[in-house]
Amino acid sequence: MTELQEDFLSELKSKPKFSVTEYAELYAKHSNIAIEEELKNGADKFRAKAMGNYYTVAILSNFLDNENKLARVIALHESKKSD
Repeated sequence: MTELQEDFLSELKSKPKFSVTEYAELYAKHSNIAIEEELKNGADKFRAKAMGNYYTVAILSNFLDNENKLARVIALHESKKSD
């Protein structure tokens, strides 16, 4: 999973500033990649989703120094999942 986390961090660093929507899109993209990797490694669907989201949000929360922005990104990501 470390390589996937590094890829996510690299993409976050690729641009000086992202909008909340762009962060949410990156979060969704990399979360899905992590979930697929967990499934390939034999995790059940529930565990794969939990761990994939955990790995991704851990990187995002360490990258963003603004808790309000982080909360907005996660809320937007969650709202798009229910669409």
